[in-house]
Amino acid sequence: MLGLGHGVHGESVSLTEIFHNRYSLDFNATDGEHATLHTVAGDFTPHTKGTISMWLIMHAVSGSQNFIRATIDSNNQLFIFWHNSSDEIRFNLKAGGTLNSITYDASSFDHTAWHHIAMTWDKEENTIAAYINGSAVGEGSAYGGTFTGTLSELFLGQNSSDGAYFDGQMDEISIWTDVMDIAELYNNKVHRNVEFSGLDQSKMIAYYRMEEGTGTTIYDESTYGNNGTLVNSPTWTKY
Repeated sequence: MLGLGHGVHGESVSLTEIFHNRYSLDFNATDGEHATLHTVAGDFTPHTKGTISMWLIMHAVSGSQNFIRATIDSNNQLFIFWHNSSDEIRFNLKAGGTLNSITYDASSFDHTAWHHIAMTWDKEENTIAAYINGSAVGEGSAYGGTFTGTLSELFLGQNSSDGAYFDGQMDEISIWTDVMDIAELYNNKVHRNVEFSGLDQSKMIAYYRMEEGTGTTIYDESTYGNNGTLVNSPTWTKY
């Protein structure tokens, strides 16, 4: 038996609990279910470089859906969302009012299956890149402007200005302060504990395994302790 951490917050955990995915979170857009990750805001680095990695099942619904969104104000944001009317997944970085976007045609997207979604950005290289299921789906220039202000909001599954709630399941979300190896995060379609991936853990500022199975807190498994809060009761779902 091993001690605290690794997604199970109790007196002890087994090796099976550390390595095996048992739960994900199911979000219902109609009920406005989402999560706030505002404590990550002070460590998040959209103004320099970083990586977002997440697994999700995106249900097909009538409205657009936000996956993750970090906001300073309307002119300074980083976000990934599905645009309903064009049926595109968009990877957006907006700095100083200038929007740079990568779009992915999602018309053939399987809305019943798990997909790995990732985005990287690098101001020094002036690039953003988007990945679906381990493969690059686009790269572009990132910084037409300069991030100004203090980041204060980071949401899973909603846009604070107009809702656009996510409908589906999420799992294994990690946020990094450097451009990371997407192949390691994708892990050949297998959800796994990224703490055992060989990636530099010092660059990971938040990691939500979503293995709690109960309650309104999603615990951060990085060393930063950036726990998130569930809003409007998303459902813990067993695999």
